[in-house]
Amino acid sequence: MEGGSPDRESVGSGTKRSSVSSGGRPRNCKEFLHKFVDSEILTVKLEDWFNSISEKSARKKPVFDVPFELIDLQKFDYALEGVSFQQLIRMPNAVYASTSDAVEATAYLAIEDFLHASVKGLWEAFWSQDGPMPFSVACLYNASFKFYQAEKAIANGKLEGLCGTAIMLKNPRHPHGKWDHILELTLLRPDIGSLAMESDRQLSLSVLGEALFFALRILLSRSLSRLNVPQSSNSVFVLLVDSQYGGVVKVEGDVNKFEFDLNNVYECAAEWIKNHTRISVSPIDRIWNKLGNANWVDIGALQVLFATFHCIMQFAGMPKHSIEDLAADHSSRLQTRRIERQLGDTRVNGNGLFRFQKRSVSPEIVEVQDESLKIESEELMKLEVGSVLWLDDSNWQKGYQINEVLSDGELPYYVASPVEEPGKALFLYVGSHPSQLEPAWEDMNLWYQVQRQTKILSIMKQKGLSSKYLPQLSSSGRIIHPGQCQRPSSGGKL
Repeated sequence: MEGGSPDRESVGSGTKRSSVSSGGRPRNCKEFLHKFVDSEILTVKLEDWFNSISEKSARKKPVFDVPFELIDLQKFDYALEGVSFQQLIRMPNAVYASTSDAVEATAYLAIEDFLHASVKGLWEAFWSQDGPMPFSVACLYNASFKFYQAEKAIANGKLEGLCGTAIMLKNPRHPHGKWDHILELTLLRPDIGSLAMESDRQLSLSVLGEALFFALRILLSRSLSRLNVPQSSNSVFVLLVDSQYGGVVKVEGDVNKFEFDLNNVYECAAEWIKNHTRISVSPIDRIWNKLGNANWVDIGALQVLFATFHCIMQFAGMPKHSIEDLAADHSSRLQTRRIERQLGDTRVNGNGLFRFQKRSVSPEIVEVQDESLKIESEELMKLEVGSVLWLDDSNWQKGYQINEVLSDGELPYYVASPVEEPGKALFLYVGSHPSQLEPAWEDMNLWYQVQRQTKILSIMKQKGLSSKYLPQLSSSGRIIHPGQCQRPSSGGKL
């Protein structure tokens, strides 16, 4: 079986020129790729740099920023509500718990199927429902840096040499792919899952070094490509997965600033990485459950899908349907769900409360007249600029004064300051009207958003995940009283 060699096909033969200024750099790049074949050597060259930046950020924040902001992932989550993904080959639960080659072989087959389902679902949802998908998936064989379908590689006895799986552009002239046609590369590594159990979730240098090695090879191959894809020239995504968990590494850098030293290829590669790249690393989160099914709507799979979305956009351009377009359908889907649940007229009144109009015909249920459900508008306390509300947690109570009322076009939120720290500004989200906590007749959309944000941010806070690109949870709890208290409680306090 023939494969696509990065040293021959991907970089192209080219026409040699005598001019060093016009032809020297491409020739140097090709020769560099011939010699740049060992990720472990690069990792050693990066050790001092990695230890230095780790020490500097140990007590402040993670070593690297995250590639995606949480708010963008949430919007992407809404956009994918109507998108169908289906992984048919299940991921084995413990790839490296068994020495069986069959287990590892199944893992590579499952990764191929997962990537195929991902890119197919995204392509049809955002770019073209009816048009042919211009991408394929293949495994990378480390000994020759050639690409093979997983089934054929395993049948030919190449399982032990497989080191990654790539989403690639289809090309009839190169059915086994070329390095400059790689959209995204996935590395199967056994120690990824353990990072999800640790508070800092920091990648080891061995794992990061390998990701940087392949990222650099892809970027340099793209710089020699005849493909007209300028959006892909300066950034690349590498996915890191095991049988349950995964994360994203994004590498950005201008390869025009790469100074080739063909006598010290790993030294010059390390120098470029240290001085001319921006590296982003996502948290390591669960992708597959114990049955081997992908949790498509959880944050682990979501950030992998978001990386794939950006990779497609690099090569195919802006999508026909934007994330904002598909996310906007969330409201109509929510309305449909309310109708399915027979909530009657689900229009929101001026107080943000719903009126349930369906009546039970069971004689065991007492029918209540509409008049008994009426709530006098003057009894409801609106949250306005200047309003003070108190938050009750298990161990304390804290007041917040509203300074500004905002809206994202659908749901209200507030800018508020703690009573004890009036100069500090925080975003405040209220999931139900403070005067209607028992029972809660809240706007279910707003309630769901607040509950979901609280859960996600609480988990991130517990596990020490923080970044300037991510919001942090200051406090959460039950509102016990809006405004100034005029009635003492049994303990004399709110």
